Amino acid sequence: MSPLQVVSNSSPKYAQTNNLNGIPPNLVLKSSDSDLFYVHTHRLNSASTNKFQGHTAATNDSVVDVPENSQILTIILDIIYRNPSAAEDLAPPFPFDILAAAISRLSVYGVDVQAQLNLDRSNVDSTMPTQPVFQALYSHAMTHPLQIYILAAHYNLESLAIAASSHLLGLHITELTDEQAEAMGPVYLRRLILMQTQREEALKKILLQPPYPHPSTPECDVLNQKTLTIAWPVIAANFAWDIRADLPSTALERILSSLAGYVSCEQCKSSIEEQVARIIIEWESVKVTI
Repeated sequence: MSPLQVVSNSSPKYAQTNNLNGIPPNLVLKSSDSDLFYVHTHRLNSASTNKFQGHTAATNDSVVDVPENSQILTIILDIIYRNPSAAEDLAPPFPFDILAAAISRLSVYGVDVQAQLNLDRSNVDSTMPTQPVFQALYSHAMTHPLQIYILAAHYNLESLAIAASSHLLGLHITELTDEQAEAMGPVYLRRLILMQTQREEALKKILLQPPYPHPSTPECDVLNQKTLTIAWPVIAANFAWDIRADLPSTALERILSSLAGYVSCEQCKSSIEEQVARIIIEWESVKVTI
């Protein structure tokens, strides 16, 4: 530690003017690349179980060396301070690996990841603002869904895992590495597998529903329509290779609508089209998250 000095390379976010509810900072953290962060010991202590790895035990107006570079330290402080700008600053194209690396360092400073990042407010001071870094993580779910899901599973961040899972409908589970599966853990791995298999089973059941019969006509009587009713499950079974959890509604509609081309009765064609529309509605209502 060294006496407090005014230097030019202070962090833009955590500068000497970084007052918190009118209270000036009383501690300076120095990153490994020599940026200075003016912070408040009471805020760090409120989020830490080890006095920020003992650094807040320093005397007032001290400079404390922290073994993190300025990017990592900024993210850690953004989480503790719930800095509103972090939602945008850490969103894509900000590198996800840096964000994840910072989160992995929180435990070193006695910061509970789940308490700070979960949307469940029951374990967080109700007077604290919502967590902008959670919003940043959420914004990475589309570009890094598996990494986000693994991170969320590892720290039991339920809301984040649910958000990421909607982008993993097409994930081939067999392609997960042992390291990824281990980091995810058995509970969240099982939930991911169930999400996919339950959607596939739901689609199989939906496809078995034949078109409703129409009133008998001289050109198409009950017997003719019974043939379509019997053939429908067989025809649907032929599309089994196309059944997957992430099958787009547009692709499903295109496949099924083509069946109308195999019948000559216009009313049967209409019945098929109506059934396809019902199938699409049912498919789109099937749950798309864990």
